[in-house]
Amino acid sequence: MTPFGQLLGQLRRRAGLGLRTFAELVDERASTVSAIEHGMRTPWHRQVTLSAVADVLGLVASSPFCEEFFLSARNSFSTKGSATQSTPGVLSWWWTTDRASALDHAAIRELAEFIGARDSSSDDCNANDTASAARELSRYPALTELAAEWRVRKLLGRRESQFVVAPVDVEAVFENQMSVRLEIVPGLIPNFSVQACVVMGSGETTLLVDRIVADSRPLASYRELLARCVAPRALWIEPDQPLPSDWFLSLQQTEDWPQLLRDCERFSLSMLLPAAPVLSAASAAYREVVQQQGWVDTETAACAVRNRLAEQFAVPPLLVHTRLVRWPCHVYGRIAQALAAEELDLPPVEWFVEHEQPQQRLLFEKSLSAPLSP
Repeated sequence: MTPFGQLLGQLRRRAGLGLRTFAELVDERASTVSAIEHGMRTPWHRQVTLSAVADVLGLVASSPFCEEFFLSARNSFSTKGSATQSTPGVLSWWWTTDRASALDHAAIRELAEFIGARDSSSDDCNANDTASAARELSRYPALTELAAEWRVRKLLGRRESQFVVAPVDVEAVFENQMSVRLEIVPGLIPNFSVQACVVMGSGETTLLVDRIVADSRPLASYRELLARCVAPRALWIEPDQPLPSDWFLSLQQTEDWPQLLRDCERFSLSMLLPAAPVLSAASAAYREVVQQQGWVDTETAACAVRNRLAEQFAVPPLLVHTRLVRWPCHVYGRIAQALAAEELDLPPVEWFVEHEQPQQRLLFEKSLSAPLSP
């Protein structure tokens, strides 16, 4: 990492900006910014670009520090190496593209070599250790929606304002609050059909994202992928917990994997759409819809609220719908009640009449349906 790249990364994180958010603000590709920060590309030299970068970072153009920042960019040079050569630790888990076949042991070794990580399954740890790690994780109880929300609140709880009604910049949260190192690399999808993978070592987590995904995928779905990538660590794994690199493959082969995958998806949704701002924004959107369109039918109002939330939080409408249906916030039912009463405000959550028994009341749900042994 060059001095300028290191300084750029520090200033970007200090400004609370994720990698792709910063890249869009300075009209650059996320892969370009990542390459500069990791010393794999020569920094910008044009004064117009450097001035735009300084503005986004909040630097005062006439200050001596800003002049040193510009000088550092002009004096830096590319290492002409591979970003993957500096990636430490052990390949831990990965997310493939839709309908892609799962990686086998040989592909895992090739992927680890490609990104410059170790494949600990070929080290001293044996297959029994791998199976034991997979079994241990698969024994975790299925997380309820509230359990996923609880873990997300712990991640976001250290933000200066937890309930800001705005999209969550997951890159900034990961870098600033979880010490996750983000790196964009080319070739994961063409070679392995892998969108992103995670490397862990010495208590550090490195998240590697394919360049095509980082530069071309819509920002909302890109952030969802990042949130899903960090889900296993947030849900199951301690930062310094050693795991063989093929434990994830073994986990995918257990009968509990579909439920564990849904837990990761729920975690990513609650990361992107925390409950408190969603409820607040839904109430404001409902009032606005009624004031503009009058007492419309429930379906029309619900669709309008959903679309406004999607725009406000920069996520696809389908994700908003999933969030409102799955989580116990009862937005749709409260909209129906408010319209029936011709009220401008949504009723409190506790006013909602349950037509079905709630499936998720506790952080961890215990099944009592099994017959007792005689």
